[in-house]
Amino acid sequence: MKTQETYVIDPVAFFFALVAAPLAVAAGGFWALGIPIFAVVFGGPIYLAIGAPVLLWYLGRRPPEPWRIAGLAFVSYGVPAAVFMLYQLVTGGERAVQEFSLFAGFGLIFAPLWGGVFGIFYRNFRRDIYARPI
Repeated sequence: MKTQETYVIDPVAFFFALVAAPLAVAAGGFWALGIPIFAVVFGGPIYLAIGAPVLLWYLGRRPPEPWRIAGLAFVSYGVPAAVFMLYQLVTGGERAVQEFSLFAGFGLIFAPLWGGVFGIFYRNFRRDIYARPI
């Protein structure tokens, strides 16, 4: 039976990357009509509520690979958004689906961006002691 590698998460690098990733994306793209800044305001709570536990789970089991984290962020945002929209359709909330569609569309763009940047920051700022599996 193969045992799965586990990693100890660098708390300083994790917290820095968690906070800095959305801010870095917003700073890099604020010229686009301010959309990335609004994304931080509207998407930040969802990012922290869903993203932080998913990132903790992932980083405890795998090394930080930005492309994988970006894909995981896409799925971690997209699945709950799709479930919410399906629930609204089933319960007669067509108007809510129309209003949420724009929000969800931006979320499907920014979630992988934030996740990928998080992966880059975490990988580059974690200390060497946390880079080896235990």
